[in-house]
Amino acid sequence: MHLLPFAAGVFALLVLPGPTNAILAMASQGLTAGRAIMLLGTVVSAYLAIVVPASGLAGPFLQAHPVVAQSVKLASATWVFYLALRLWGVGSSPAEIVTGRQLAITTLFNPKALIIGLTMMPPAQEASGIAATATLAFVVLFTSSIWLSTGRIVLGSEKQMPLLARRCGSATLLVFSAVLTLSAF
Repeated sequence: MHLLPFAAGVFALLVLPGPTNAILAMASQGLTAGRAIMLLGTVVSAYLAIVVPASGLAGPFLQAHPVVAQSVKLASATWVFYLALRLWGVGSSPAEIVTGRQLAITTLFNPKALIIGLTMMPPAQEASGIAATATLAFVVLFTSSIWLSTGRIVLGSEKQMPLLARRCGSATLLVFSAVLTLSAF
């Protein structure tokens, strides 16, 4: 396996807007160096937790059991919908900051992780799989840093997310939830 085309393909997929990237941008609110390290570590860990097993085990299982694959997509869509409602303001205070737990769950449900694991990543047992895993971790770290930086630029250093940013983020997450729901059927 050639790592440069793999890295470029993973970067092209991960840099696109999606649920994890939207949450990362919103999580940049009140960002400190320690919080940034925690958030970046959370995303890398969550992607690896899905991609590595998917590359070796889940592909054949999900292809043989399409109902399970649909259930995963619907669970992901439900979680993203829940986050959209929370961000809009249902059941949350205006000053609420995105948590590491919310980021981890969103990333674990992110369909991009399954796409990478099922179609791009060699099995971790292979020699090229170890190098690909390290490359994946680096690309996830890089793209996540881009989204944290983008959020920091858009939101600034405010301790409270502006209402317009909350509503735009919520609308974005609603769109992702709808797309995931439709792709399950």
